[in-house]
Amino acid sequence: MEHVSKVTHNLKKMCEQYHQVAMERERLTGQMTPTISKPINWEYYGIYKRFRHVEIATMDVATDNAIAFEVIKDYASHIVDNLNQGLGLIIKGPVGTGKTTAAIAIMKEAIKHKKSPYFISMISLLDKLMSFRDQEERYEFEQRIQNCPLLVLDDLGGEYIGKNKEESWMLKRIMSIIDERYQRSKSIIITTNLPIKELAERYDQRAIDRIRSTNQIITLLGESLRKEEWRKS
Repeated sequence: MEHVSKVTHNLKKMCEQYHQVAMERERLTGQMTPTISKPINWEYYGIYKRFRHVEIATMDVATDNAIAFEVIKDYASHIVDNLNQGLGLIIKGPVGTGKTTAAIAIMKEAIKHKKSPYFISMISLLDKLMSFRDQEERYEFEQRIQNCPLLVLDDLGGEYIGKNKEESWMLKRIMSIIDERYQRSKSIIITTNLPIKELAERYDQRAIDRIRSTNQIITLLGESLRKEEWRKS
């Protein structure tokens, strides 16, 4: 046993010496030992192929939205402070004006700072909540929705809540998510085609007031950017 211990000690010492020599070589030559980084699993964050190359610096911004974009850019540049304070955004405007793209560009900044945001459309949220059979999977999903540093709820108002607002299970779940995150000071970015007045009519007034107290409202204007894609095709 003493022999094994001595060999282990010598190997450890050799490794330390090798590390010191390598560090000194890097200092003198300026050559760093190459590191291999894992590719980012974008789908883990809810970001699918169409939006994987979205970045704040390369976003296509209409002239009408230049001022609004500066607010978005400022929020993204202070992403850590904003998430620590539980601050978010409501990005509203007509279909195709870049709301989702802006939200994902902000998410990318959060990921760069080792934060773990999550993006989900309201239709997908409904599908997920209705399709879980395994209670443990449901619990893990709901915990993520409640606790991730930044949650993006895309197209709020686009989900089906049923004819009876007072008895809508989906509406209650949405209000619960918003309330939980407000209580925990967790940031939300909401994109929506609806004016604030219609959001207040569709959802609980108290929940909307809470969102407005922590989320800056940004309005994107203009025609759908997708029309340009259609004309070019």
